Amino acid sequence: MYASHMINRQILNFCIILLSIASFGSILQIFGGNWDVTSHLLLKPETFFTPSHTVLYFGIFLLSISALASVYLVARHNEIKKDPIYSCFKMIIIGSMLSIISGPSDFVWHELFGVDGFLSPTHLMLITGMIINSIGTVIGLIRVNSLPKDQLSYTINHMFLVIGLIALWLNLISYVYIFALPISNGEEFNFNLHPLLESSIALIFLPVINSLMVLVTINTIKKFGYVSLVGVGLILLISFSNILPSRELSVFLPYYLVSAIPFIVIDMLVYNKLQFFKNKPNPKKIMVYAGTITGSLFYLIGYPLLPLTLGDNLMPLDLAKSEFTTLVDILPVFLNSLSYVLPFTIVIGAILGLITGLLYGRVQDYAKKKISKIRRVV
Repeated sequence: MYASHMINRQILNFCIILLSIASFGSILQIFGGNWDVTSHLLLKPETFFTPSHTVLYFGIFLLSISALASVYLVARHNEIKKDPIYSCFKMIIIGSMLSIISGPSDFVWHELFGVDGFLSPTHLMLITGMIINSIGTVIGLIRVNSLPKDQLSYTINHMFLVIGLIALWLNLISYVYIFALPISNGEEFNFNLHPLLESSIALIFLPVINSLMVLVTINTIKKFGYVSLVGVGLILLISFSNILPSRELSVFLPYYLVSAIPFIVIDMLVYNKLQFFKNKPNPKKIMVYAGTITGSLFYLIGYPLLPLTLGDNLMPLDLAKSEFTTLVDILPVFLNSLSYVLPFTIVIGAILGLITGLLYGRVQDYAKKKISKIRRVV
């Protein structure tokens, strides 16, 4: 038994396996979900047995296994309930239950009300379950990362923590999209929000999410190379799920992949690999720089879905009056408006990223003071 922890080595290894399965399930679930949204917007033949649904439900299957294993682990080992990791397993159980329930619920919804849009009660239930799963998995992997373990377990934990962070990042982006994208007009219900509100949600929350995730990555895995892995992984996952399914949208892919370079630059800045600073860089300033850079990228990272949101306000596109039929129709509008929309979004994103970086540093300082006070009392 470890002196300062309730989890022994056998239970710790079981936790690593369980969280690794959940991490892989999370990334398959969000990849399949994003791919399915793209397929809908490309008006591809819709049946239940599609490749995107297969990936999505295999991810749910893996998360269900993790949830069942969590129930077994908690029931068999009471000491788990005394460790912070217990709350992570509860989140995986709750998130998986929501995801499983959303499947038959969505079928019933379709039977009663026909074709629905993106923001329907059952879709919202599904993506909420996905978010809860991702948060629980990442927090669990971070907790396991803080416990003493052998080198193999350490490497495996880091590998799946990268996967978990990518899944969480994309889940958070998708959660914004479900409210921001104007694709929620179904046969019976129109859940689309006002265009100005949709644009505001995207312009505010996407830069903050991007900045926050890169800061969490820096603060969680304090080793060179991991910011690059998470950032490049995010870009690749979006490329495969949202861009490559369309030959026309793939025209912009080489330029889209360039948006992965800033993550590598941030990684090198954090660990001073560029020799940009003569003396040891101030960690707080570096975090602010990282947040600012990442926040400014949100519009490029959001291709090809985000231009749909900004179409009624920043771009010469009125979705209600235009002959918009598939996602491909957004490409010429996106390219023609890029010269003035991109600078505007870079400025907005950089400001919000800067604010996020500053607030993140203050929250960290506050948390450290609270923890130190608790330790002195104990």
